[in-house]
Amino acid sequence: MITFNDLLLKGGVDPGEVKLLRHVVKGKQILEIWRSDRALFEEYQRRQGTVFFNGVSHAACFLVSRAGTEVFGGLYRVDGSTAAAPDDIDPLVGVPHGGSIYDLTREPAFAKYEDKLVVQWYLGGKHPGWWQWAKNNPKPIVEIATQQEQPFPGWLEFASPVDELDLLPRTWQEVLRSASGVYLLTDSAGKHYVGSAKGGDGFWGRWYAYRNGGTGGNVGLRGVAGPFTVAVLQTFDPGLSDQSVERVESLWKEKLGARLVGLNLN
Repeated sequence: MITFNDLLLKGGVDPGEVKLLRHVVKGKQILEIWRSDRALFEEYQRRQGTVFFNGVSHAACFLVSRAGTEVFGGLYRVDGSTAAAPDDIDPLVGVPHGGSIYDLTREPAFAKYEDKLVVQWYLGGKHPGWWQWAKNNPKPIVEIATQQEQPFPGWLEFASPVDELDLLPRTWQEVLRSASGVYLLTDSAGKHYVGSAKGGDGFWGRWYAYRNGGTGGNVGLRGVAGPFTVAVLQTFDPGLSDQSVERVESLWKEKLGARLVGLNLN
């Protein structure tokens, strides 16, 4: 069985000087963040405790996917560190850091394995924590293949928290930008708001106005508790007039009782 240590040795890196990092952040899809904004992820990874990388020449990062697998995100050379400023804030989780900020340089020779290599992190039912020394923990390689994004599930099955739109696979985001129609917004209490998306950036552009509890300019949503979840009720042909869109939107409001027991006021 081939292990990650075998790749390190093949690349001239001593596993005895490598720390393996398993990145998972509560409430965030860390692999999607890595894919869409690598600079943000790397700023987050640079912030560690003041002695965390003592005796370490390289850090190998693994990112937990939606499916719970550990996907290789790069091998970084540790080139030194500086003490974090007293007011330094972790850019990903938004809390004070208080440790050191390390100079981590990506090793290009291992780039070909990024987002392709998957290891078995947990062995024998044990919980080994989020970091380990590579030498003492040879991780079996499960696969080396392109990590394919899950295909868009279709309008009937699609639903997403508004505040997690940025974490959706990139191909899904493009689908949402290219389509318009009538959507259903649901608040934390289960109350509905029916709206329509038309014009530039489709559903994506309209829903962005609801992020972080925003009202999107809708009077009926003022004071309503987020977070919101969105789903699609009906899509339209791009050439459909605004008047026709609004008529269909009104029919959906009537069918769902959105004015009677929901959050729509018109």
